[in-house]
Amino acid sequence: MNARDITDATEWDALLATQPQAHPLQTWGWGEVKRTAGWGAKRIAVTEADGTLRAAAQVLVRRVPRLPLSVTYIPRGPVIDPQDGAGLAELMAAVDRYSRSIGAIFCKVDPAWFAGTPHVLTSAKFIPSGQTIQVTDSYTIDLKQSEEDLLAHMRGKTRQHLRNAQKEGVQIVRDTTGEWLNTCYQIYLETASRAHFGLHPAAYYEHIYRTYRAEQQYLYVAFVAEVPMAFLWMACFGQFAVEFYGGVSDAGQKSLANTLLKWHAIREMKNAGYALYDLNGRVTQGIGQFKTGFGPEASSWVGPFDRVYHPLMYQGWTRALPLARRMIAPNSGTGNGVE
Repeated sequence: MNARDITDATEWDALLATQPQAHPLQTWGWGEVKRTAGWGAKRIAVTEADGTLRAAAQVLVRRVPRLPLSVTYIPRGPVIDPQDGAGLAELMAAVDRYSRSIGAIFCKVDPAWFAGTPHVLTSAKFIPSGQTIQVTDSYTIDLKQSEEDLLAHMRGKTRQHLRNAQKEGVQIVRDTTGEWLNTCYQIYLETASRAHFGLHPAAYYEHIYRTYRAEQQYLYVAFVAEVPMAFLWMACFGQFAVEFYGGVSDAGQKSLANTLLKWHAIREMKNAGYALYDLNGRVTQGIGQFKTGFGPEASSWVGPFDRVYHPLMYQGWTRALPLARRMIAPNSGTGNGVE
């Protein structure tokens, strides 16, 4: 095995595409997106002699203001078989060297493994973390089911809403040029105000759209009588189709545009060959009730783990957890979307 830095976007994503555990947040494009929010990105791959990928990590780094310190973070990674201790050791040796060279207090990992998956993190000197960045609890839909089974698992009320939305004349288009981005942001503002979560400035989302690879994202907009009513923005890679952002206007709720929109996205992701649809967050009211109408499974990820380099500084960091979280994820919302 050999660990090496990958500096070419095409090579990185091609390597990841060979691994079923690879998540959209480990793609090259997401690392470039996070540069706008003050992160750096380093990509490390462990390959066999024949070039086969054994393990990989897109390592994001954030400097601690006014101090020669930093934190490193591997969102929805590392990309590795959960029980591959040898591969993890080789990968983390390279991650450790990099993290220590930039004064990292710790490295946080947040693998795309479901809770209960046997793994070797704790035996590799990782400790469970109380600081979450991505959502831990979500709803997921198995897209390997037939379309008939997907419909059968929905609540009867949701199926009725689909029929009513079709009668309302809801039309759905995929925005492939970004012409509806500003309109989607206005809908998102309306949604955030109604559901009480925070948003980034509009420029942040435009940067995501322009930076993330076009073939890895799907922005759908629902219209009634040519008026935009709702949007849903997906990021996809490997087996995962993940809802990044979404919103609906008050008028869109009345026309049930968001119901038909989500069903359209589920069907499109299934037809595109993705295996798992992640609704990206589980809440108990409002949005959560809407999501459960589509018959998903309540799923949880294994959660974040930290590999500590400076124990005393780490203790101080965890004691100042609210401030620390704001430093890592400034302007973040309350689970509607990704960071």
